Amino acid sequence: MDNAFNYSQYRLRAMQGGDSLYNRMATANLFKEAQDAELEYKARKVTDKISENMNVIANEPSLAFFRIQEHVRKSLPQLVETKHEVQDIQQKVQGASFDTEYATNAVKNLQKSSMHFQNIQDLMKNAMFMKQQIDYQHDRSEPLGTPVNEPVEPVVEALVSPGGLSINADAS
Repeated sequence: MDNAFNYSQYRLRAMQGGDSLYNRMATANLFKEAQDAELEYKARKVTDKISENMNVIANEPSLAFFRIQEHVRKSLPQLVETKHEVQDIQQKVQGASFDTEYATNAVKNLQKSSMHFQNIQDLMKNAMFMKQQIDYQHDRSEPLGTPVNEPVEPVVEALVSPGGLSINADAS
């Protein structure tokens, strides 16, 4: 029972504000030198880690810039080559575009010139008609026994004469 009484007394003292287990251990002179050596070792270890981390953090941006510089040095020649290829392709595409535009304008101008082609066609029809009339006049004026290779001067004179054929004459 004696132990039970001591335990309850001990428990009561532990619960009081000023007399805690920490205070009793801190005020005890047992192992004081051992605690200081261990504490100094832990403190030194913590400060070394903190200074190492500070050094890494302080040098982190320069390492990042070094990595960026390394990346740029490796990728820049390929990037420049690609840029030159793109410029060459752009020039070729621009040339093809100009050629296409020129061809499109040529086709549009051909469509606009259809009136001129129609006039040429009408003139060709008139020329063919005139040729038929000249052949007809030549066949009529020539006797049946004459050679074919005779000059056509009488027909030309008939065309040039004031009463001769004209472009607007009917084939009667």
